[in-house]
Amino acid sequence: MEKELNAESLEVKLPVYKAITSMRPKATLKQLKSKRRIVALRGNKDQFTEVMDMLCSLRRRFVQSQTLLVLVPTDGSTKEEWGWDDKQMGDSLWLADATNIGQFLDYFQELLGSDERVSNDNELAWFALNFKGRSIASGLGEAPKILELMGQQLQPMELIDDTDAAVVPADMPVANEILECQSKFYNVLTSTGDLEAMKAIFTDGKMQEVNEVIGAGGRIDGWFECLKPDARPANMVIADQDIFVSSPTLAYSTCVEFPPNAGIDGATLLASQRWVRETANDEWKLELHQTIPWAAGTRAGGTLRCDCRGCVALTSSQEKRTFGGLIG
Repeated sequence: MEKELNAESLEVKLPVYKAITSMRPKATLKQLKSKRRIVALRGNKDQFTEVMDMLCSLRRRFVQSQTLLVLVPTDGSTKEEWGWDDKQMGDSLWLADATNIGQFLDYFQELLGSDERVSNDNELAWFALNFKGRSIASGLGEAPKILELMGQQLQPMELIDDTDAAVVPADMPVANEILECQSKFYNVLTSTGDLEAMKAIFTDGKMQEVNEVIGAGGRIDGWFECLKPDARPANMVIADQDIFVSSPTLAYSTCVEFPPNAGIDGATLLASQRWVRETANDEWKLELHQTIPWAAGTRAGGTLRCDCRGCVALTSSQEKRTFGGLIG
């Protein structure tokens, strides 16, 4: 409790709509209680460069969950040095800046404990606070699994409808290519169930995110099983698609899934896809698909990760027969 109270004095510059004003107001974390959730990361240039794609790909979801991200560099590096693309990021209404980086660094050190100062100063660290300013998660040595954190703690606060259109800039043809690839993937997943078509969508790579679940004893269901009529999420629709292009050969897409049995409670899911290609002239291929329950007032009971082999499910509830147990 004492450490949470100490966090209240930390101050940030808030993001604003640049078309309206360039003046960014300041606020302490105490003043942001009941208004914003907070996720703060401490790291150096290399560490932030490594996590930037993951964070930027979910930028729209940070806004919808009323979450502010604060990146606190230990080496004086800037977001431009981390690979920041100002054109794609626009107003960045999810990103706040620490007004006093030293104060944030001192707070991180307080969280980690003075006895570990020498050994952990160079490690990436993070913490997350809820609307009440209470700690809900933290970590040291590795980046947060943001999609899982979204499902567990950073649920949407905005109303998302199954008719919400994709958010894709008209002057970014590559983004439209990714949107088309995403559409093909969901057409196979929810409608045709064509196994060969699904194989053609994916790369041949076995992704680490799936391997770690298998290595821990998890079961993988091959696409032959996942695409059976009684297993695939038939008639599920997606909406509110968003695209982030990291480079000519790497891109991400996200969307909100609406299962046909979602009902009035809105049992929606947040999905993310990672797309790659060898050169700018090649076709995009899907490396990883992940989905997690994401709805206001509920906490995700599991997450689903898929690569070319099929899908693995991490779930705390009894497994169902349908699509790895996450869509029933």
